[in-house]
Amino acid sequence: MMPAGFDPEREEAFIMIETYGRQIETWSRTLVFTTFFALIFFQMCGVSHALNEKGKPALYLVSIGVGDTDLITVRAINAIKKSDIIVCREKTKERFAEYLKGKEFLNISLSGWRTYGRDCSRIKDEEKRGRCKENRKKRAKLISGIRSAIAAGKTVAVLGSGDLLIYGGPYRWYLKEFADVNPQVIPGVSCFNAANAALRKDVASGKETHAVVLTTVREIEKLSKHHPTMVIFTMHTKFKDLVEKLKNFYPLQTPIAVVVYAGYKEKERVIKGRLNTILELVGDEKLPFEHLVYVGDFLAQKMKK
Repeated sequence: MMPAGFDPEREEAFIMIETYGRQIETWSRTLVFTTFFALIFFQMCGVSHALNEKGKPALYLVSIGVGDTDLITVRAINAIKKSDIIVCREKTKERFAEYLKGKEFLNISLSGWRTYGRDCSRIKDEEKRGRCKENRKKRAKLISGIRSAIAAGKTVAVLGSGDLLIYGGPYRWYLKEFADVNPQVIPGVSCFNAANAALRKDVASGKETHAVVLTTVREIEKLSKHHPTMVIFTMHTKFKDLVEKLKNFYPLQTPIAVVVYAGYKEKERVIKGRLNTILELVGDEKLPFEHLVYVGDFLAQKMKK
């Protein structure tokens, strides 16, 4: 017999409420713990991301572009910002001072890399052997400075102009010497890019061939058989000697152009002619180191409307 005043439906309702209350309490605890661990997880991810943003100890090879300073890329600027120590020339310090404030510097020695990989003791000429040994000392000092900085948790950026890996001797040697720290190469505008823009021509639009060869005067004979468009990095070659050599392998009417100071807005200019007229057009002018020579019939192509 049920006690007086007992209401089965009401009692069942109380039991349900109590059950739901326990479930809600359990869910609340679970939610609190889940949220707590989620916050810890995301905080750790955030720290990791921050470390990656600041960068773990690293070595950057950074192109600062060619010509005027406004041709430096955003990626190059960001790499410089992340770096603690900069390796660059004095001229670069002056030109890019706004990005280099507060940085430490290591003395760069390009000459130190010129004999990289050579055994100085095998050089017979005493004067050259002496230079090789001196270069080795300079190189060893720079290498030691970079490695010490990285070991101390610092990031180092080596700055260079143009495309670091087109005839970029020192930078390919950096890649080899520091292969164990996996250097990152930051690309930039090269003199080839800037000279193409100055010419306002598609260098791959030649009639005889669409091939484009980047070369130096030493390779002309090997590469000229099919008359490709040649872009010649002159490397202090005398212009007259270069033209006379080209005449042996290309028709005299072949178009040729010299782009001087590519990438410098105020100084950049183009001298156009043909192999049989270009020496007269250049005259007695002493061309600066900063010039490229283009040879090929693409120069005579006219833009169609």
